[in-house]
Amino acid sequence: MKEIFGFTFSRLDKHFKKVLRSEQYEKARTSLLYSYTQRYNEHIVPCFISDGDPPEEDRQAQPTWSPFNALYLKLQCPVVRPALMVTSDNGQTIVDFRRVSVGETMIKRFTVQNISDESLQMRTSVLDTLGPFSLLNALRVIRPGGKRTLVLAFSPAEEKKHCEILEIKTTKMSLELTLCGEGVFPTITSSHPGGLLDFGYVFEKERISEVVQDGVDTVDILLGSYTDSQVQPTVGTQNYSGLSVFSVVPGEGSIAPGQSQNVTITFQPDHPSVNYSDKLTIELMNKSKVCVMDLKGAASSHHMYLHGGDVLTVPIESLLPPLPAAPGEKGIPVLVTLCARSSGGAVIPAVRELQVGCVCTTQHSKKSGEFSWDDVGSLQEQGFSVEPSKGAVESGQKCTITVTWTPQSGYKPYDVVQTCVSLTLRGDERYIYKVTLMALVSYSAE
Repeated sequence: MKEIFGFTFSRLDKHFKKVLRSEQYEKARTSLLYSYTQRYNEHIVPCFISDGDPPEEDRQAQPTWSPFNALYLKLQCPVVRPALMVTSDNGQTIVDFRRVSVGETMIKRFTVQNISDESLQMRTSVLDTLGPFSLLNALRVIRPGGKRTLVLAFSPAEEKKHCEILEIKTTKMSLELTLCGEGVFPTITSSHPGGLLDFGYVFEKERISEVVQDGVDTVDILLGSYTDSQVQPTVGTQNYSGLSVFSVVPGEGSIAPGQSQNVTITFQPDHPSVNYSDKLTIELMNKSKVCVMDLKGAASSHHMYLHGGDVLTVPIESLLPPLPAAPGEKGIPVLVTLCARSSGGAVIPAVRELQVGCVCTTQHSKKSGEFSWDDVGSLQEQGFSVEPSKGAVESGQKCTITVTWTPQSGYKPYDVVQTCVSLTLRGDERYIYKVTLMALVSYSAE
């Protein structure tokens, strides 16, 4: 390929296209429009008319011409400066909203300036009333040298590309503005699959946080507010201070394509309870849900705790402080009901589980706790067994205790076997749980 001063034609073509798209070119073009006044050119184009048609026997013969049959076309070409000039986005007349999630709205601004010597009244063509583009502000008179900003919105309702022409009209000129954008459904992922998010046990007035990562693959999205459920059974115990038990940071934000956003959920109770709960919904601005989580947590006033057994109180607590224990009352009551099942003449033992845990706290050094059952021998006489009967629990860990009941020989149908045994927990302090074991055999399956 022929070269000119070291450049091939293809290289020159690519070079000039790059120059025409550059920011420097647009700035230079704007500067020239400001300084340009006017120009008038005339061009005369001679039009020669033949004396007649070529002979039929030789249609390829050249016709005869005469200067007396010539016509002269005079072209008058006045060149004037435009009345309006685009000052936003380096003079570009294409407003590209790019990819926008279906149901969301993207706003862009387009600014023009009156560079004429007269005031101009602007008006626009009518956009498709059922389309995704809209003009949000009114157009007023622009004085010489004044500017006017058009506020444009793109609200796609379908997953497809959109394009429309908006014509800005004055008495002196018309300016065409190209609006384009694409509606898409974003592909959003969350590190948490939804459902239960259990913070476990924490020390009262301390905090624990979990991080959930939300990512988007295709489009820039806006995260809406993180809403807490107002359904009473979902919302559990609240703090005495009135501050929220569960908090979320950030409360809202945006995620660029291919990026992710960490959402930190914090559990900070101010008094002991096992009934802290709430529901967290992460949603987009168009109300589509990204993730729904059931938040749950418990707080303890001492290092060791016992979890499990039958529910003895309602899950909704009063915001008043708990009443003091009655004088002479020793031990924390716990009820465990065991129901063995009779099937085909054989009895299937009943099994329940309790959990002994040691809370990890930031206020004290990490220390383990211990637990032990008292008078295990009397339990075995009635068919009960607990495994393990004693043990140690490291800070931040928990141990599962399996309680099993097998009816002894001589058991009478529908009788209830009941006994009470003490479970002692030793950590920063010593706590005694009075565990009542109630057992029976169910014959409903037969």
